[in-house]
Parts: sequence; C-alpha cells; structure tokens
Amino acid sequence: MKNKVIRNLFGKDMIQVIENLLKRYVADNYDEQMLYKELKDFNESVRTVMYLIALEKNSDDIAFRINRVNKLLNDERKENFLVAVENNETDRFLSMLGKGDKISLLSDLGLDVDVRGRAEFTKEQKKYFEILSNSIMEDQELDKRDGIDKFITYKKGEKEA
Repeated sequence: MKNKVIRNLFGKDMIQVIENLLKRYVADNYDEQMLYKELKDFNESVRTVMYLIALEKNSDDIAFRINRVNKLLNDERKENFLVAVENNETDRFLSMLGKGDKISLLSDLGLDVDVRGRAEFTKEQKKYFEILSNSIMEDQELDKRDGIDKFITYKKGEKEA
C-alpha cells in the first residue's frame, strides 16, 4: 500500500494480511457470494481498505466485487438497524459495531447533516439520530478515557524509571 495515511492507520501487519487475503480471492476467483461470506464480519473500514488495495494492485475485477459486497453489507446494516429500533434491540445491535461503522450508518440513513438540516427531520429520523449519536458519543468517551488511562500509565512509568 503506497498511501501513507492508510499505512499509518492500519499498520504494516494489517496491510500484509489484507494483501494476502486479496491474493487468495484473486487466485481462487472469488465471486460476490464467496466475498460476502468472507467479508460480512469485517468492519467497513477494513473492507474499504481492501477495495483500495485491490485498485492499487490493478485487481479491478475483485475490487469491483468487493465494492458491490460492501454496498450490500452497508444496506443490510441499515435495514438491521431499523429492525433493531423497531424491536427495541438497538443496544445489542450497536454493541457489535465500532464507532466508524456507526458514523457510516448515520450517513447511510441520511442523518449526517448540520443543525439546520436536523430541524427538517421526521420524528423517526430524530429518533434514529438520537440513538446513533448517543452511541457514538459513548464510544468517544470510552476512546477519550482509554487515551487518558494510557497517558497516565505512561506518565507513571516515566516517574518510576
């Protein structure tokens, strides 16, 4: 992967794993159904990086299939969220998603708008926005707490040395 930002975000080892998976998908000529089974448990950011690496490696056929599967999985995630809201199971559903996937879901639902745009939301859209934004903020607090804890641990270790 030539993209420095992606390399830094995912790290050399993760990029290598993705590249190895892509080699297998190309060698075994994975169709969309096979890719779906393989990718359904990957988060969207990994699937997107896989797509970008496939493009970079000039594996256009597999990149096209990954992109279609990614769209299908995002559509399913959207539908599953709506069902979870209807069945009052959003906590369980959202607990299986990372912050990035929740932000993407917000976008898929057309809810990633500025404050003025939110004034136009229907009652259902307001409910979806509130559920997702609250869950994202909870994740953000955990991220912030984790960052603080790591910093404190680092500083304590520095004093002991």
